[in-house]
Amino acid sequence: MTENIKYFSKLSLSGIISFLKINILTTASTVTIGIIGFIILTKNINAGNSGHVSAIPFLVMTFGARPIGSILWYIVILGSPFLFFALGNKYVLTKLANRIIVDKSDTLLNPVLDKLFNKFKANQSNTIKSAADYSMNKLKLIENIKKDKTENKWLKRIIVFGMKKVKMDDVDFNKEGQNFHDILKLKTIETLKDISEPDKTIIWITLGVQWGVLLFIWLTKF
Repeated sequence: MTENIKYFSKLSLSGIISFLKINILTTASTVTIGIIGFIILTKNINAGNSGHVSAIPFLVMTFGARPIGSILWYIVILGSPFLFFALGNKYVLTKLANRIIVDKSDTLLNPVLDKLFNKFKANQSNTIKSAADYSMNKLKLIENIKKDKTENKWLKRIIVFGMKKVKMDDVDFNKEGQNFHDILKLKTIETLKDISEPDKTIIWITLGVQWGVLLFIWLTKF
């Protein structure tokens, strides 16, 4: 028990640090591009016409002068925070899922899945006869796991992350007596084991696109 507490403390710290590093970097990039892009877009707007107008009319004037650049700038400023949050969250969960599978697949993940599935088994049908039955039971189980207060938060998020990715294409729903929990447990573990060591390539590409937009604004008059 003490060993698991120490392990989860270390795991949680690693996840928090990774998430903060990604978000600090991407936020700094977005703010920098927002400021520089705004300066470039507005430098040729007549100050006499815009000096006494509010922000929204001023932005409309900017759009009139540089429509394509303004649209790209708006997309970067408004969309980047949500996109980077999602990418950072996925990266951290993938990183921690891979770490748990490598370190403690048999000694930790299996027992916790058994514990959670057994806890909520009484509230669910134990058989699946169709894809609809499977989807409904899986959604109910995911919601119950999210609400559970006894297990580590990161471990619950990783389990839910894996369960959401489970595919049942190879399951014969016409076969009698299939155990929903056994199938989903096996599929969840298989899905998590298939998660490879994550990398930040997609995050770097997105940052590159941000700076590409800034370069476009700087080099063109559109």
